[in-house]
Amino acid sequence: MRSAAAIEERLLVPAYSSRWSSLTVAAHRMLAYPLQLRGPVRRRRVEVGGQEVSLLEIGRAKLTEPICTRLFGELPPPEIETSRSLRHPAEAPGGTDLVVAEVHRWVATRFRRAGWVVVPDRVRWQGELSALPPPVPSHSLKDDLRKVRSRGYTLEHATGAGDWEEFATTMVVPQAQARFGSEAWIPSPYLLRQFSERGRLHFVIRDGVRVGGFCSLRRGETVWLPLTGVRHGSPELLRDGVSIAAYALAFEWAKSQGCARVDLGRTSPFLHDGVQQYKRKWGLDPRPDPLAHLTAVWIRSHAAQLAFAREPVLIEREAGLWLYAGAGR
Repeated sequence: MRSAAAIEERLLVPAYSSRWSSLTVAAHRMLAYPLQLRGPVRRRRVEVGGQEVSLLEIGRAKLTEPICTRLFGELPPPEIETSRSLRHPAEAPGGTDLVVAEVHRWVATRFRRAGWVVVPDRVRWQGELSALPPPVPSHSLKDDLRKVRSRGYTLEHATGAGDWEEFATTMVVPQAQARFGSEAWIPSPYLLRQFSERGRLHFVIRDGVRVGGFCSLRRGETVWLPLTGVRHGSPELLRDGVSIAAYALAFEWAKSQGCARVDLGRTSPFLHDGVQQYKRKWGLDPRPDPLAHLTAVWIRSHAAQLAFAREPVLIEREAGLWLYAGAGR
């Protein structure tokens, strides 16, 4: 699994910021296909709203368990069964309230047309720079922007290898670990080298000190901001609005460079995800991620629907992303 993750990481830059994007995405799907022909089976019984729900997972646990954990909390140990095909939507097993199956994007349409809900493991957030920040910001964002203006943050552009090392070790890694703990995604040295070779590095300055930063990669009129960080992951600097300043300054700089759109990376598909809510606050919109893996979900009980009513999720349909909250498909 580590080798698969390493391969995917090598595809990020060409998929999101090069003219070879479509070829890279196609390569990603070809590499994933052999891993998604059959999958291990795990059966559990969980509880939601005082009701017992029978749960069946088919496929790699790294794709099915995050959805199940989000819906039901800590999961009991599973009963392991014989592996099953992941290519054709079959009638949900008798007596099973919820089936969560890993599916390849090439066969997802079959499941969707058979009544399954197709959930991506992540979605991307993009927006038109002309509308960022939104002309009528929320009360929370208005207060944040006022704080940024009062602190006098400015932007500094840097290019040296030492600057990138400082950014990675004192900002990106500490903030990711402070925010996500053991679940934090830490970019590999290879990926950081790709960012430094193809992108630009920007520091947020206050009183002459580098307190935060972000890197940018441009493709046409779109600028992608794959990494941001706050020095030492400091809670005090976060409260002082350094991350808000990074976004605000990034948008101003991108506009001055003639960019029209911004890509602010990915989040989980669940509506109550804190990072997703933060990006919504800025006026960004969710879009399908071409590198996302998919799961197909079969829901056949009211109790299972209630789990999604409590944890609404963005799902992929023919026309793009839709919000699913436990009613309809």
